[in-house]
Amino acid sequence: MELDMEITNTEIKIKKEMRHFMALVVMSIAFGGIAMGLAIASITTNALALTTTISNIFLNIPSIGIGFIVAYLAIRYIISTVEIFDKFDEIQEDEMGEKNQAREKLTERIVKLIALYRDEKPQIKRMILVSKIAGVCFLTNALIATVTLLFNINAGTAEVIPGVGGILVSIVMSAVGFFLPSSFRKYSVCWDERLVRSLEAEKKIASFMEEP
Repeated sequence: MELDMEITNTEIKIKKEMRHFMALVVMSIAFGGIAMGLAIASITTNALALTTTISNIFLNIPSIGIGFIVAYLAIRYIISTVEIFDKFDEIQEDEMGEKNQAREKLTERIVKLIALYRDEKPQIKRMILVSKIAGVCFLTNALIATVTLLFNINAGTAEVIPGVGGILVSIVMSAVGFFLPSSFRKYSVCWDERLVRSLEAEKKIASFMEEP
């Protein structure tokens, strides 16, 4: 009975972690997609502005450069996230339709999750780094957009409102970019401990097998 309770509690905890990680992965893909769209929009808008006026050339050109940087990072971010999503989804599919899992099945899933984290740890770290860089880029873009808006403060409401909206969107995306790394870090700390324990267990088993 006590063993059943322990298995059930472990299963609930693992499912909760899997749901949390899946939410982070989905959020990451959405973040990358939005970042890509905004980057393309920024490049297009500032490129068109260069063809009509040169008064803000020193603001438009940096904005175009930042747009290309964010677009590139967004592509890398989406690719790495989708790769992790595909492998993680395979583990999730293994548990579908099972209400009361046997101890062996639960152990198998934990082993698969540990293996996934071990194999994808470099990519997860890159995702954390890319998210931070994207956050900085969005914050920088918000600052540049604010300066541009101040230069055009005498413009009509039809031009000011979209500018303010763009600044707010950049600030929100910057906040998301800084939030994702903290979320992934919590996941990483948890699975780092399990990875260490699994390595220790492997060493003990290897030592036991070597005994005459």
